[in-house]
Amino acid sequence: MNKLNDQIADLRESIDQLKEIYVKIKRENDLLKVQQSSLVSQKAELIRKNEAIKDKVNSILERIKNSEVT
Repeated sequence: MNKLNDQIADLRESIDQLKEIYVKIKRENDLLKVQQSSLVSQKAELIRKNEAIKDKVNSILERIKNSEVT
């Protein structure tokens, strides 16, 4: 009977450890999701700015070409 009690105690300890690991991993996963969301937003903003700059550069190049023609 003592062996069974020891096994039950070991099992409870293992379950407690698994709970702690789960909580830690869940917290880390939640933080990573927030970070990923932020990075996706930053990427979208950089793409938008890149396109705007590309349009400005193309406009400048077009004006330079037009000034060379006249």
